[in-house]
Amino acid sequence: MHRNFDLGTLRSFIAVAETGGMTSAANKLHMTQSTVSMQIKRLEDSIGLALLDRNGGRGIRPTAEGDQLLGYARSMLDLNDEIWGRLTAPKYEGLISLGVPGDIIRPHIPNVLKQFNRDFPRVRVKLTTAGSIELRAALEQGQQDLILTTEIYEEDKKLPTNAELLSVEPLLWTGAEDGHAWLSRPLPIALVRSCAFRKPTVNALEAAGIPWVDGVDTDSEDSTSVAVAADFAIRPELPSFDYPGVEEIEHRGELPKLPQCSINLYLADSPNAALAGELAKYIRAVFTG
Repeated sequence: MHRNFDLGTLRSFIAVAETGGMTSAANKLHMTQSTVSMQIKRLEDSIGLALLDRNGGRGIRPTAEGDQLLGYARSMLDLNDEIWGRLTAPKYEGLISLGVPGDIIRPHIPNVLKQFNRDFPRVRVKLTTAGSIELRAALEQGQQDLILTTEIYEEDKKLPTNAELLSVEPLLWTGAEDGHAWLSRPLPIALVRSCAFRKPTVNALEAAGIPWVDGVDTDSEDSTSVAVAADFAIRPELPSFDYPGVEEIEHRGELPKLPQCSINLYLADSPNAALAGELAKYIRAVFTG
């Protein structure tokens, strides 16, 4: 006899495993907590296995069998969502130009593009990485349909009518794991020439009386990441930074406090505005929750 998994139940199981609780999973899925609990019980009863450990002190976690199911369940739902998207997607097609600064391309943008491609398979996204200043210029010149920028946050500053604030985050000093470059004087910093953080970083160092020097001379974010990981220099980053061998510096006040940064979304008034607006929905979701 063939036995079939219910995809809606698997979606609830994944949500519980990822959030660590029935209530938080229910909120994420816009369902009641009792419905999610009932689905999980029915799933466990149907296969005769305990899939979730409810006795841990750190929330609900998958059992060994639950971990095994989790991988299969994600694959099944990814395939389901891809098929559904390809068969039912609106007849959108075309090309969108998206610009993103290198310092915020991870961790969200790869997943955003994957989900958008699943739901809008006839739309191609051309991704450009550059500094925020360059991207704003490209948008004004009609070369980009949609961009993200990282800018120093000023509470009273009004954004242009085609822009919106997505997030405000602190800037952190980062350096090599167990590194010592931050103790050097002059202090070597690694920032691309057009980085929006460069001027406020330099201003903060000079106001604190800390001499500094450019640790790299490049337009490549990857090059600055290598320099920092190699303990040649340090640089400011947003909390979401994800570079191998790099960590937040525990400077205990020996380095000046950096200003807050805003992540902004800009939409161009272009022939692709409708398509860009659809992509913007996915981007808003990951930055604003």
